[in-house]
Amino acid sequence: MKMKKIKVAFDLDGVIIDKPPFISKKLLERLFRGKTNHKLHYKFPKSSFEQLVRKISHFYLFRPPISENIDFIRRLSKDSKYEIYAVSGRYSFIKDETVAWFKKRQMDNVFKQVFLNTENEQPHLFKEKKIKEMDIQIFVDDDELLADYLATKL
Repeated sequence: MKMKKIKVAFDLDGVIIDKPPFISKKLLERLFRGKTNHKLHYKFPKSSFEQLVRKISHFYLFRPPISENIDFIRRLSKDSKYEIYAVSGRYSFIKDETVAWFKKRQMDNVFKQVFLNTENEQPHLFKEKKIKEMDIQIFVDDDELLADYLATKL
């Protein structure tokens, strides 16, 4: 009898991909969420300049891997009991930087599938939708507000 695989998904930033050096997590959250950290809403950079700054900050040299987590994910991906996915709220304009990061870090063959927020939805809504759609049993994210939100929805 064939056993059903356990579907595990990982967020990228803060789980697999570290923040840029010398920039605090609080500052990043303020830039991405706007003025309040107490509300689950993510700022979409509308101007070309804001998007350029975000693209530069996501350049693979400025985003080191979180090695111990990647080692764990690589081991997990070799276990036939699991299907491994990445589900990221990264907006469409960062897609090329994300693909380059995966290639440079030799992570492009680790996940069964990588889902990016190419329709520029609110990241928590995008993740909720993908997790339900893919029937993900385990989702790992470092964003406490998002995790609390998902815990009430899934």
